[in-house]
Amino acid sequence: MRQQCARYTLIGQDLYRRGYSKPLLKCITKEQAKYVLQEIHKGSCGNHSDRRTMAAKVLKVGYYWPTVQNDCADYVKKRTKCQEFDPLSHLKLKTLYNMVSPWSFAIWGMDIIGPFTPGKGQTKFLLVGIDYYTKWIKAKPLASISTKNVQVFVWRSIVCRFGVSHTIITYND
Repeated sequence: MRQQCARYTLIGQDLYRRGYSKPLLKCITKEQAKYVLQEIHKGSCGNHSDRRTMAAKVLKVGYYWPTVQNDCADYVKKRTKCQEFDPLSHLKLKTLYNMVSPWSFAIWGMDIIGPFTPGKGQTKFLLVGIDYYTKWIKAKPLASISTKNVQVFVWRSIVCRFGVSHTIITYND
């Protein structure tokens, strides 16, 4: 109990906790903590931080309460926007396969990705070619999938730049 009490000090009517990076952190109530979390997360200077960054910002600003880590985690979990744009992928892992090629730009793999939300020029698809040896990637956004678009891509992006390749592999999915 003495060790825990040694971390706190009373200045006037306010209770402070000695911090590691800051000299004193002001102890606040649950209601004040809710307001601080709201301001740090989506206030005028907020940027929808994750739980660890948010807890670090609370301490950096100079506030403290015993459950700051858990409260930040709970606050972020309740926000659907933060969960929707979470940088961590929750997809199942897939097996990786080695791509083998005898020399540079001899074997290319090609695929079409999409549709995406329309971008500049109403492009919704992405035509991607990758060299199996160097892993060099060439990509072109497309508004529509057609034989002519693929031929133009192969001619301009692969043949004219790297020469005629030995093999082009497409999966036709």
